[in-house]
Amino acid sequence: MKLNSTARASSAVLAGALLLGSLTACGGSSQSAAKADTSSLTLAVDSDSASFGFDPLRVSAAQRQFFEGLYESLMTLQPDGSAGPGLAKEFSYNADSTVLTLTLKDGVTFTDGSKLDADLVKANLDRRSDTALSAYSAVAKGGAQEIASVDVVSPTQVALTFTKPQPGFEKNLASTTGMIVGKNGVTDTASLAATPDGSGPYTLDPSTVKGNKYVLVKNSKSPEAAKYTFDKVIFSVVQDPQARANALVSGQADVAMLTSNTVDFAKSKGVGVTQIGGTVNTMISFDKIGKTAPAFAEEKVRQAIQYAINRQALVDALHKGDIPAWNALPKDSAGFSKDIETTFAYNPDKAKSLLAEAGYPNGFEFTIIASAQTQTDLQAVQKDLAAVGITMNVKMASSTDEAFAAVATTPLGYAPLNWDNPVGVMYGAILNGFTNVQKATDEQLNAATGELAAAKDDAAAKAAATKLNTRLVESGWMIPLYEALTNQGYNTKKVAPVEFAGTNAYPLLSSYKPAS
Repeated sequence: MKLNSTARASSAVLAGALLLGSLTACGGSSQSAAKADTSSLTLAVDSDSASFGFDPLRVSAAQRQFFEGLYESLMTLQPDGSAGPGLAKEFSYNADSTVLTLTLKDGVTFTDGSKLDADLVKANLDRRSDTALSAYSAVAKGGAQEIASVDVVSPTQVALTFTKPQPGFEKNLASTTGMIVGKNGVTDTASLAATPDGSGPYTLDPSTVKGNKYVLVKNSKSPEAAKYTFDKVIFSVVQDPQARANALVSGQADVAMLTSNTVDFAKSKGVGVTQIGGTVNTMISFDKIGKTAPAFAEEKVRQAIQYAINRQALVDALHKGDIPAWNALPKDSAGFSKDIETTFAYNPDKAKSLLAEAGYPNGFEFTIIASAQTQTDLQAVQKDLAAVGITMNVKMASSTDEAFAAVATTPLGYAPLNWDNPVGVMYGAILNGFTNVQKATDEQLNAATGELAAAKDDAAAKAAATKLNTRLVESGWMIPLYEALTNQGYNTKKVAPVEFAGTNAYPLLSSYKPAS
């Protein structure tokens, strides 16, 4: 795991996992292998690509692949996971790494007709005080990588001054944090709810149906467009895992995000599959102060839930091929600890004892909001909790509003988290973001996250990450269930084997190539 790689807050991942929508597969058809067909590519994805509209700074992680079609970043994510030149063709630091100076490319045009210059970059980065912008959470005031000021040096140069040294910060600019919005979008941010304003290799086609399918077509004004093979890319929102696999097998989709329990089915139908780990499916304590359910204010209650869940049984029954998880961080993380697996091993008697110590000898009752993606897992956990006296009511979201409101109305949620950048996840989603609307605090989590952000070598990073991982679990802020392999299924007659960019769970949009 690259602890300091591209920053990506995970609020959008969580929103996508909670979001309830149409389970249809749209667009695309099976193609002949006789000739490489680059006219269109249909990707079946598991969540709404633009649930927050088309402001790239409101999303991250799961939506990065979609938004890099519409927007360019100051730096670009390379196939090996490193950062390379983007809208910034060069960069340099001062002696103590407190100032990063970017030299911008010439001739970049946005869909509104505006041009890239230092003033526009400053206008973008000066939006960092907006708490709704998930991608900026780590660079906002108080963030681990706070930008104190952004200054125009010349029309083609802009300087970022940090509150403390930030060597390697350029990596953070290779994802949504570094995506630049055109002048109209920056001036009228409300317009981005319906209309993107980027300089990316694609533009949004009018045939797009929000929440169902998003159609991107080549941007004739973008020099970068030549690096993208397909003339049209369709993101088809198919939340049901089996429906995504079916769409791929039937030819409705050319590429699909597959859950591990659909991989064997897809392979049996001749579909190609590439895999990477690193995504922990975890229950997340939204309420740590007892506002929605008094019992959740007690750390021992949250620990009791850890002990009550039989993770191995869950994986054996529902997630064949995946890995039971007691650690909040994945197995390839520097902070992964075998001790946590032992300490929090399945122990319903321990769970009952902790409940009694916390003042709940007869258990308690609460409600969790489910989606089509999470219902079956939650029903399995429901039985484990019932065995120790906890009644967890599983309620299907009746609307997207109810799903999104769950972070404030219910004490517990469930979603996948990719920990490619733990600092970004912590500041963007866990400590300051989407999952902590009750504004709970934990000094140990704050300290460990700060230590990780400031780590100057591998040993320091490992020590800080281990502290962070351990505290997330023992505090019950995270109740991990299993580590999922990310599976990209692809039509071998249409698409070449899919490749991942370093440890990123989502391939680069530019990496999709036609079968040879």
